[in-house]
Amino acid sequence: MTLDIYRNEEEQVAALKNWWAQNGKSLIVGILLALTLVFAWKSWQQRVINEKSTASMLYQQMLQSALAETMTEENHSSVAFIGNKLKTEFENTQYAVFASLFLAREFVNSGDLSAAEAQLKWALAHAMGTEMAAVSTVRLAKIVAAQSRQDEALKLLEHPANQSFAAIYDEAKGDIYFAANDRDSAQKAYVSAYKESDEGSGSRALLKIKLADLGVRAEDL
Repeated sequence: MTLDIYRNEEEQVAALKNWWAQNGKSLIVGILLALTLVFAWKSWQQRVINEKSTASMLYQQMLQSALAETMTEENHSSVAFIGNKLKTEFENTQYAVFASLFLAREFVNSGDLSAAEAQLKWALAHAMGTEMAAVSTVRLAKIVAAQSRQDEALKLLEHPANQSFAAIYDEAKGDIYFAANDRDSAQKAYVSAYKESDEGSGSRALLKIKLADLGVRAEDL
């Protein structure tokens, strides 16, 4: 029923009062709830922005230590401290994944392949987007193969998350086969990677060299 059916203003006012008595409380609650949701959303957005900003600054500090011209014990300690801080306090950012990849490299350099594998598994589990997942997978496969678990390593490389990463997966397979002195399988993997790679890319230039080491001219493919 609309207000225009009432014959005078007094009836309209009475109707409005009656409506307010019945619906006023729920209307106020609804408005307050909407304002609360808007405030919560804006607060969450700001928190995410602040979190990413802090994580970015920490990651830059980590890079400075990890890529120093001369690595000292202090540099290694700094990389480990910041890397673990990013993983524990900023787990939901891409910088935590980057940190895990750097920590894996540190462990590889120190000869602790088991620890490096753990870092790469963490990175893979938290990778955001197929590119980071692909990078993590390839590095993990090579670390697993280096621990004499070739079949497990090759299984990791069976199904690229995206066809655009097929070339780097096949190149990694070739590296694993080559390290195991399986030259025929290495050649097949490198040829496949070469055909899948982009012409003029750096990876294709490197694949030419790898194929040449196996007595294959890339130009003849």
